Amino acid sequence: MVNIPNVIWIDEDGVIVRPPEPGWPPGDGYPDWLRSFLDDRDAAVEKKAAEIEDDDPELAARMRGGQDRDAYPDAIRDWARNGADSVFAMTPDEVLASSADRGIDKSEGAAHFELANHLWTAGERDDAIVHFNHAHRLQPDNWTYKRQAWSLVGNEQAGGGELGRFNQGPLPGAEDDWPFASNFTAETAVTPAGDYYPNTHTGR
Repeated sequence: MVNIPNVIWIDEDGVIVRPPEPGWPPGDGYPDWLRSFLDDRDAAVEKKAAEIEDDDPELAARMRGGQDRDAYPDAIRDWARNGADSVFAMTPDEVLASSADRGIDKSEGAAHFELANHLWTAGERDDAIVHFNHAHRLQPDNWTYKRQAWSLVGNEQAGGGELGRFNQGPLPGAEDDWPFASNFTAETAVTPAGDYYPNTHTGR
């Protein structure tokens, strides 16, 4: 799991038939303002991709990459109807081949992340931040690790409240107290389009 929303398909026997991948509800379930925002953003991305396609076809393809928000629910419905016979259900070998590798750095990063969360819950804030930073260094493409840490400290800086947890960066004037190398706004600003989520597509 490297970001939200990520989805794993698990059948009635407890067997994973699709590994973690981005998955959204259909666009017609969004509020009008959110659907309009996403449509405008997608149109802007497509316009930019078309402008650079001749000069940089690889970047244009990446900008168009990612999960199809409208098709994903249909894939789930097909699996619900057809089970293992669904074209979208993978065999165990296909699941392994489609899963991210888990080298020593990722394993160590996961351990640091779990320890950081335990320490934060136990009230050991400073020690937790040390381990969050180790997790970020060892697995820099894992947005879950980053956003958890940013949200915890961001909520703290915002003084809590209903929307405090959505603050994932330093408040104005509190930059020197921000204990991480980056934050949500800065990170997304330098992340190429198409790289924020893994480039996954429904089907085998």
